[in-house]
Amino acid sequence: MAADGDKEQAKWPGFQKLSNAQELLDQNKLLIAEINQNHELKTPESLNRNTVLIKQLNNNVSRVVALYSELAAQVDAPTQGDA
Repeated sequence: MAADGDKEQAKWPGFQKLSNAQELLDQNKLLIAEINQNHELKTPESLNRNTVLIKQLNNNVSRVVALYSELAAQVDAPTQGDA
């Protein structure tokens, strides 16, 4: 399976960015689940913990946006040369 990933990465340099974005999105899914659980508890400790988790979630979202922007630029760059 790793060999397939290596082949894909060799075909398209943006593959690693896409993989990184997916890892962040997977992490966000876990963060959101924990945030929801803490919200339901409504204890001071859980709500304070949510402050940290939401900051981390926000940072991850910013990183995903940056990765997708870079990917879009990579995909668009070859087509601009053809125009």
